[in-house]
Amino acid sequence: MSLKADLVIKNANIRTMDRHNPLGSALAVWGDTIVGVGEPKDFESITGPDTEVLDLSGKTALPGFNDNHSHPLFGVGILSKVNLTGTKSHAEFFDRLKAGAAEAPAGAWIEGYGYDEGNFAEGREPTIEELDAAIPGNPLCVSRVCLHVGLANSLAMKAKGYDADTPNPPDGEIVRENGKLTGRLTETAFAAMKSAIPPATMEQQVKAIARLGNMYNALGITSTAEMGVISASGDEIALWDKVLKANALTVRVAAYCLDAMYGKLRAANSPIPLGNDLFKIQGRKIMLDGSGGAGTARMSIPSKFDGNAGLTYHTQEALDGIVWEAHAEGVQISTHAIGDIAVTMILDAYRKAQNRLPRPDARHRIEHCTFCYPPLIERVIKEGVLTLLNPGFIYYFGDTLMRNYGEEPVSQASPYRSLLDGGVPVACGSDFPVAAIDPKRILHAALVRKTAQGVPCGEREKVSAREAVYSYTAAGAYFTFDEHRKGTLGTGKLADIVVTDIDPTTVDDEPDRILEMKVERTILGGKTVYES
Repeated sequence: MSLKADLVIKNANIRTMDRHNPLGSALAVWGDTIVGVGEPKDFESITGPDTEVLDLSGKTALPGFNDNHSHPLFGVGILSKVNLTGTKSHAEFFDRLKAGAAEAPAGAWIEGYGYDEGNFAEGREPTIEELDAAIPGNPLCVSRVCLHVGLANSLAMKAKGYDADTPNPPDGEIVRENGKLTGRLTETAFAAMKSAIPPATMEQQVKAIARLGNMYNALGITSTAEMGVISASGDEIALWDKVLKANALTVRVAAYCLDAMYGKLRAANSPIPLGNDLFKIQGRKIMLDGSGGAGTARMSIPSKFDGNAGLTYHTQEALDGIVWEAHAEGVQISTHAIGDIAVTMILDAYRKAQNRLPRPDARHRIEHCTFCYPPLIERVIKEGVLTLLNPGFIYYFGDTLMRNYGEEPVSQASPYRSLLDGGVPVACGSDFPVAAIDPKRILHAALVRKTAQGVPCGEREKVSAREAVYSYTAAGAYFTFDEHRKGTLGTGKLADIVVTDIDPTTVDDEPDRILEMKVERTILGGKTVYES
């Protein structure tokens, strides 16, 4: 066994994100673990002829970024889809779809993702007649940016078996006007349409996950939370198993199970958490409401766009039972709740479970927690619930949210500053592929609170650069019970490191600088997985 380090980094601006030992200029790694942070002289005795030495010449080294709410398997799926993100008109929307259809075989499904009708000059979604005219020879299914709502042409509707007389599924709608299909599908009706599309092969998905991991690494991301893609079929578990056996995973993944898979694991008496440092099933995911942008989040006020106050997937009684089941078994729970009514419901369910069986370190989570108004903030603080925020939502969707609910409700959304001031840990996530995964944009949004059109949106909820980076590193590790293994740079921690050309913790006076930050190297477990 060698007593020499495998890797030594020196002459670096090391921001450990450890509040007790925040700075250093050198660190040493043995195997996949950091053995010390200090000065270059501290590691001279363990630097041998086979030690890799990286002289960073003053560049910044940080813990690898942790995108603590994303959907990698959904992300894998979009790599072969038509990117509709940023389209500003129906003409641009259809131009991209037509280009995709021109490269596809006759009769093959055409899929698109990322449109936001709030950005269209026409101010509305295309009709089914317009979809049919643009893509007449292929089934077409496109996802709105939120993934909760989408559009389908007549060929896709027919392939799925939807017609004007098809009953709406529970918690979803096959939208009709004057008894005719409009092409719009919401929530479970849209999910069922997507399930009708022929899936990629296992081998194709393994390769796509490897490519997606490279995308994460190029952005400095070394960890993510897979928020609820796992189904009851077991196919996703088999997929992750193949990825691990192929050594194709370069991002640490903590996965949260939706109801069906959670039930399957319970029936098999499988423990949760289950896995290792690279991939683990961490907890249970509950879907409670829809999307603010699509108007399906469960709100106390109706959307000004369509008069809809949203939906919940569960009654309070059913939600209480689902939460109790996992809470009683010692499992961490993560719940998607965007609207203020949905946030209230899950706080009530968590409180009832804790009153019945106190668990002081349960770390139950609320995902998004978007419309969390002051009375709810007080409850989150008092009851010790973890809040995962998506600062990027203000940038990407703020204009649409203000169209839906008005300026004041949205200015109070994602109350980052208020939660931190109350002592609540806040982690951040992109919700990719709902929004882009680039940490620069997410960190910047937390600092400036402006929409894509430059409209200030709740500036009182801005946070400091260091606080934002902490949320995207150390806090993320805490949210998945990994703070003893990663999230900060220190002795005994996994050597997950991102090297950047500027220090993102010091840009408070010039927040736009963070948008120019370049990731120069990403290290996972002591091994370089990306180099610019």
